[in-house]
Amino acid sequence: MKLLGKKIPKGNLLLFFSFTVISLCSLLIVSATRAEHDARLLGNSLYSGHQKVFSVIGSEEEDQWDYVMQEIEAEYEDFAVFVPVREEDVMMRGIYVNGDIDEPPMLSGAYFDHSTSWTDQGMVVLGKDHEKDVSARDGKTYYQYHDMEYEVIGIMGTEEDSRINQMVLLDFKSAVRMSGINTQYILDAKKESRIQEVGQKVYDLFEYPANVLISLEHMDVMDGGEDGEPEGEADDGTGIASYLSSDVIMDTMYVMILISFALSTILITLIWFRFRRPLFYAWRLCGYDRRSVFFEISKRFYTAAGSGFMTGLVFMCLITNVVSEVRMGGMDVCGAFGMTLGLGTVILCVCYLVNLRVVHKG
Repeated sequence: MKLLGKKIPKGNLLLFFSFTVISLCSLLIVSATRAEHDARLLGNSLYSGHQKVFSVIGSEEEDQWDYVMQEIEAEYEDFAVFVPVREEDVMMRGIYVNGDIDEPPMLSGAYFDHSTSWTDQGMVVLGKDHEKDVSARDGKTYYQYHDMEYEVIGIMGTEEDSRINQMVLLDFKSAVRMSGINTQYILDAKKESRIQEVGQKVYDLFEYPANVLISLEHMDVMDGGEDGEPEGEADDGTGIASYLSSDVIMDTMYVMILISFALSTILITLIWFRFRRPLFYAWRLCGYDRRSVFFEISKRFYTAAGSGFMTGLVFMCLITNVVSEVRMGGMDVCGAFGMTLGLGTVILCVCYLVNLRVVHKG
């Protein structure tokens, strides 16, 4: 086939169309996964959906959390502890982060991590509706509330109206100072097992050093009531229900789609090797060593794959302009490119080894 006066080998053309489809599929999967994650997080008011509630009652030591956090952070990772702050005019809560947790959509700056959530310096992440209330000084931005000033480390929010736009998240120590240590807390993590482990550790640490009562049994799931407080109960995340949850089903579907396209691309790549086999024999006759042959093959393979990815990206841009529900950001493109590049490299290596055996037998 000729394109712009230049003859394009059939194998290259097949490879190009294959990677156009697989790149478009990768972009759609990454975009859909991010959109689903954001929707689930917003629907649960920034909680994962299986968070647990507990209360500290009767503690006389205001710095009790210093000891508790030191112990649990050394043993566990990937969890968060929230402190709902009862304020009439602002939807506010504190947060302690240790490791990797679900993060809300960020418009600028950064979300809380361990260093910014566990600090003696007041830190805050604002919903975009509160961005008008910040002030700049010495290259930093600050948010003032009740005569206290907090450094703004990030702005979170969505384009459409949502509760996250109205929220104010404080560092854990600032929130505890406002609410007092004897209040309600929410323990959250991506895994149900991690919540149970950390919850039991918190119970053990609070039960003996101080005369307190922590109710970790029969913990309600936060469902996002009108005032952000707990309402109702949910499945505990065990049994067959955990394997049939919507997020697990969707993730499995995405993986199966990608595997299907990968298998198709493997077949196309094998066909491409077959079309190019006379050239490989010619290289051998010309004295090319194995490394040089692989370099020449890779150059042609990645040229076709890269062109396919760029074409898929163009199609994705057209889709986002036509279908408003489908969105794509810079991180989505980077994620899809990494997925396509990694998958393409695996396919190239596997098919090269298969073709190498055929060439040696010939």
